Amino acid sequence: MNDLSFYNELTAHENIVIKRSQIKNAPYNPRKITKKERDNLYKLLDNHKLVDDLVWNIRTGNLVSGHQRLTWIDLKAREKGLKDFNLKINKIDVDLKEEKEINVGMNNESAMGKYDVDLLGSLIEEIDYDLAGFDDKSIDTLLGGFDPEMLNDDDLQKRADDYDEGIAHRKRMQKASQKTNNIDYYSCLVFKDESNRQEFFALLGIKDEMYIDGNKVMEAIREKFNKKSL
Repeated sequence: MNDLSFYNELTAHENIVIKRSQIKNAPYNPRKITKKERDNLYKLLDNHKLVDDLVWNIRTGNLVSGHQRLTWIDLKAREKGLKDFNLKINKIDVDLKEEKEINVGMNNESAMGKYDVDLLGSLIEEIDYDLAGFDDKSIDTLLGGFDPEMLNDDDLQKRADDYDEGIAHRKRMQKASQKTNNIDYYSCLVFKDESNRQEFFALLGIKDEMYIDGNKVMEAIREKFNKKSL
């Protein structure tokens, strides 16, 4: 099948150009955003621009999807002194009930997949995750969130220390990845069991970590050899 008839059967929108002044924010829109979340989104948009069009209902004039992106567009327009301007949008033509269902459904986390933590962790090492709209806190939550009320003060302090080291590690890895993607920069140690791994770090006298800077291991080994040669 060479034409788009099949795809058109699955599509409810039409791509058109309208004036910004024709768009109203949906007064019922239940999505809220914090300043930090907005800053993360704007950083993503500033670096990668729009990759999806807004969704607008011609029957009501309401914006159905893309309220935060439209706010960013308005900000950029003000910087250029624009009061009204053309926008390319995805037009739909539905009643208010269906519009609300689409609005809620397109932001429904229960209808979306979840991150595979292992795959996300690997991806984070390869990208500038702040340019993907994440900050250090959100990454830490995704890769290992915790309930502070379930931990005592010592556990919280250890968690904070591990968190700081994890952030520093990710930044070191990002810096190395930006220089080169050469696999020669990495090694993977595999132990027969957990106690074997703990013994390895105990012998070197360094902290047992899932990810560790190879220079730290080299320094510990050199120190061991220097002591034996004295």
